[in-house]
Amino acid sequence: MNNKDYLILILGCAVVLRLLLMPFFSHVDLYSEYRRVFYVLENELFFENSYRFVTFWLELIGAAFSTLFIDVSDGLFHLEDHTKSTANLTDYGFFLNDPNIFRHLFFFKLPYLIFDIATAVVIWKFIDNPVYKRLAILIWLFNPVTIFATYIFGRFEVFGLFFLALTALQLKNHRLLLACLCFALSLHCREINLLFFPYLLIALIDFKDHWLRTACVLLLSTLIVLGVYFLPDWVLSKLNSGPPLLFVDPTAQHDSEIVNKLFSLGYYWFYPIIICFAGLAYYCWEQKAVSHAERFVVTCACVLFVFFAFNSHSVHYSSWLVIFPILSMAYGRKVLFPFVAFSFVWVCLWLLKTDAGVFTLFLAAPLNPDFIGLGHFPTLFAQYIASEHLTLNRAIEVVRSLFFVTMAFFAFRVLKRG
Repeated sequence: MNNKDYLILILGCAVVLRLLLMPFFSHVDLYSEYRRVFYVLENELFFENSYRFVTFWLELIGAAFSTLFIDVSDGLFHLEDHTKSTANLTDYGFFLNDPNIFRHLFFFKLPYLIFDIATAVVIWKFIDNPVYKRLAILIWLFNPVTIFATYIFGRFEVFGLFFLALTALQLKNHRLLLACLCFALSLHCREINLLFFPYLLIALIDFKDHWLRTACVLLLSTLIVLGVYFLPDWVLSKLNSGPPLLFVDPTAQHDSEIVNKLFSLGYYWFYPIIICFAGLAYYCWEQKAVSHAERFVVTCACVLFVFFAFNSHSVHYSSWLVIFPILSMAYGRKVLFPFVAFSFVWVCLWLLKTDAGVFTLFLAAPLNPDFIGLGHFPTLFAQYIASEHLTLNRAIEVVRSLFFVTMAFFAFRVLKRG
């Protein structure tokens, strides 16, 4: 089978799988997200938050399109107080019992599907080796982590992953300033992508250039990224729209320990992360003979390995781990076995750490309020497996330790050339 036929076949199978999943799974975060979207549509507002600006507008366009096929005039998405936009379980219960629930879920995830397939195309273009090209797109389209995050949990992570992949593709094609623009757009999808900014700047350096040209490239790149990132705030200030408080509770304490929250979602292991990040920056600097794209992909992959080795916050965040290791296959990195190990440990970890919104209960509520009768895994663990020496918390600690090992294994394979 030639590459074109293989691509058509694999994309066709992937789309069918996604279409089967899209209408049947939901999480309260998905409903909360679209309550905000429909609030803007209903009140004919301009989205006045710079926070996740691209993500929101992509969802806004998708929601506007969905109104051609679904009726949202019955108050299901009505939001009285825009500062209290996160749905409670009562509101979510009405959503799950709506007769059009399956149609709602399908159309809400449609923008995610489009960007998911677009990311697959970018991966296909990025990798030249025919064997690695086929394997990479297979991993992207059928790994359980991104499928779960996007179509079962129902989150928008694929938007940011697409723009990060596009950044790498522009670097590979030596379109450095366009790469900076794509990276700036990724910041408006997920603010966590700011972690990659120092490594992007270092990867842009061509050590054969004169220092003055290098300084100009870095300065212009910084201005593009920060300019695009702060542009919405600047436009809003010129429009006299006031402070961007839409969907933000003004009484909440948002500034407390903000640096810790950015680098350590669990408030621990802050300093080892900083040490490792600095080491990766030094590594990126020393790879003088390596291309812009390879330096960016490899170091950004390892940034996430470090981040997730020490942190565990929400099940869908692990989807951030997928894109850069896949792109590293363009440079001969052997990551298939680490992907298998990572996926297995990830499933075990979140079966143990799960709550009502992860692998059980409300996630499949349109089908069954208890995930097709399988029960709550921590309860089953306590009933049939737990002992005096193997409590649930100890089992979680063991699996978290194994997750750390898989991150180290991933980093070893990504850093190892040849």
